Amino acid sequence: MSKKLSALVSSGIMIVGFANPAWAGCVTAKGKIANNAQAGNSTLGVAALELGAVKIKCAVSGVPQLPSPTGPNYQHTLVCDDHVGTGLPQSQISLNTYFVSPPVATGYCSEGNPFGPVSFTFEERSIPIQGSGRGLFSNASPVTSAITITGDFNCNGGINMKFQGQICFPD
Repeated sequence: MSKKLSALVSSGIMIVGFANPAWAGCVTAKGKIANNAQAGNSTLGVAALELGAVKIKCAVSGVPQLPSPTGPNYQHTLVCDDHVGTGLPQSQISLNTYFVSPPVATGYCSEGNPFGPVSFTFEERSIPIQGSGRGLFSNASPVTSAITITGDFNCNGGINMKFQGQICFPD
């Protein structure tokens, strides 16, 4: 088989695999996120995600939620570059994200810093929002899925995170 034909066949298999994952049960999710704080405390960045054996890159946006003792601190949405076929949506999922414990200050920022007075580390837990999944994330269960995130927020508004957990799908 020629190299071009081999690459075309491999690409076709990859697209079919991404568009029709046929997952049941739980799939390991892990990776890294690099993002920045934006005006109004929202965030914007990118994620390198391993969902089972599938590796994809995703855009990530975070929108702060109103303070509530039981509600999420952020709502995060990922849209992924999984090279789906014509007429299909990119994989997407939204998650409610909660701080597991209060952030821990790691340093002081200059006075009047637009990103806050301190740098800090944090730990969060993210749960899929029912019905928000498309593509690879279709039918993701908020009942059994959970992602744990650890991260660092620096004085320049940079946020680097690692995450691991599982996304679960109905059997």
